[in-house]
Amino acid sequence: MVKRQTVWLSTMMVLSLMLIGYYTLGAPATPSTQDVTTHGGSTSVIPTNANSASSGKTTTKAASSSQSATKTAATTVASDWFAQTSLDQMQSESKLIQTLQNEISDPHVSQAAASSAYQQLTTIQTQQAEANKIHDLLTSQFPDSLVIFNPQGQVHVWVEASSLIPTAAVKVIDLVSQTLGIQSNQVIVSAHA
Repeated sequence: MVKRQTVWLSTMMVLSLMLIGYYTLGAPATPSTQDVTTHGGSTSVIPTNANSASSGKTTTKAASSSQSATKTAATTVASDWFAQTSLDQMQSESKLIQTLQNEISDPHVSQAAASSAYQQLTTIQTQQAEANKIHDLLTSQFPDSLVIFNPQGQVHVWVEASSLIPTAAVKVIDLVSQTLGIQSNQVIVSAHA
């Protein structure tokens, strides 16, 4: 039984790492033909080619391109944050899982300690499956999400959005509480962009 779980868990971790690598390395690059600078919330575009500044059409194209570049850069930063945080969470869970598996397989550990380690391992695997399920359910509403289970029994859900209107937050809370079978006051939703 433990070997099957180990194989399954190892496979899921490898697939997750591959997915994170894809999202991390597959990010689009920012345009190199212009410099985008931000000063106190306003964005200005400085063309790197002197000829492009003299043409009105080129300046308009650069301005509209600047807006899309800024949006792309903001999306990339948010995606990077989600990917990095998810990777950090998976690495810490992986270390904990390895420790628990070593404790379960150690013949010198008492039966009670091995049983406790097995329960913790099962809880972590269940939480990983539930986090993936919630992430899949939220992809239709938000580009990315992250689910973190707190030791106090709360679930913190981060969604990729610049802001979160109250009705959207309530929908996410209801979705998570129904999916996990917990009370809605145990769910915390935050936006990150």
